[in-house]
Amino acid sequence: MKINCIIQVTCFSLILLAIGILIHGDMPLKMVIEGLLLRVQGQSQVWNPLLDERLPRLIILICTGASLAVAGMAMQALFQNPLASPGLLGITSGGGLFALIVFIFDLQSSYPFMLPMGTFLGCLLTLCLIYALAAWQYGMRLSNLILTGIAISTLFTAAQAVILYALKDNWQFLQTMLEWESGSTMDRTWQQVHMQMPLTLIGLFGCWYYRMELNILSLGEEEAKSLGVEVEQVRWRLFLCVALLVGGALAAIGAIAFIGLILPHIARCLVGVDHRRLLPLCAVGGAAMLALLDLSLRFFELYRVSIGNFSAIIGGCFFLYLLFQKQKTQVDYL
Repeated sequence: MKINCIIQVTCFSLILLAIGILIHGDMPLKMVIEGLLLRVQGQSQVWNPLLDERLPRLIILICTGASLAVAGMAMQALFQNPLASPGLLGITSGGGLFALIVFIFDLQSSYPFMLPMGTFLGCLLTLCLIYALAAWQYGMRLSNLILTGIAISTLFTAAQAVILYALKDNWQFLQTMLEWESGSTMDRTWQQVHMQMPLTLIGLFGCWYYRMELNILSLGEEEAKSLGVEVEQVRWRLFLCVALLVGGALAAIGAIAFIGLILPHIARCLVGVDHRRLLPLCAVGGAAMLALLDLSLRFFELYRVSIGNFSAIIGGCFFLYLLFQKQKTQVDYL
């Protein structure tokens, strides 16, 4: 009963935040609704902030928050490691490197689908590379996973820095990449929705389909095999789902830090480790957190701070809090 109440409260909070995003803006609400009615009746084709800017931004925020939170939850279950997340394991860096290549050749202008395709392939190939390197020679060791991810992330980040420095004279390109790497929801339209939503829906459905396998895999690979789970097959299919989720988020907004790491921890503390309850709460909670960050930035008119930078600040403060709490607990115990 308590778990259902937590999920319901989170859904209600998301609804309130969604309403806030839809009605908050510089144009009076009455004018917005009048323009909306004229558009619906086919009497006007004038740009409407609700239909053409706020609604697509809201959908992108919901898809991105849900995607990153569920992707982090799935990775933590697959690798039995609470630190596994798209950002820490370098998946975001891999997708970013492929996105950079798309931007260099300006492929997204003529073929918009090339950006989500590039980020998806980058995320999937990076995830496969990290897994292969961590399991190479001595078999899969969880202790090697984080170190391998950090090493790959550092290499890919350095490669991006080298390419950006080589193109430093192209100011327009640098501005585009800076906005993308900071994670921004400015000027997002239905084009980004069309790029992201199919990847998000397929990825979420895949993770939900294997929710029972995630429960078993979180116990360990040997236990899962003994219970009849085809570990390798399930793992690679979930790799594909994670790549779809993270790739879609990168294509729509850019790099968003810590959502895939923080939300699964919070959700696990609230509803436990059963992925039948954990997955819906991660999806709704991730969407609500990203919507809250975006609404806060716009309400307080912090236009010089992107949502990606804001989430990184919140995530850093959250981990400092956990660190101090752990140290305090150890001192009290002694």
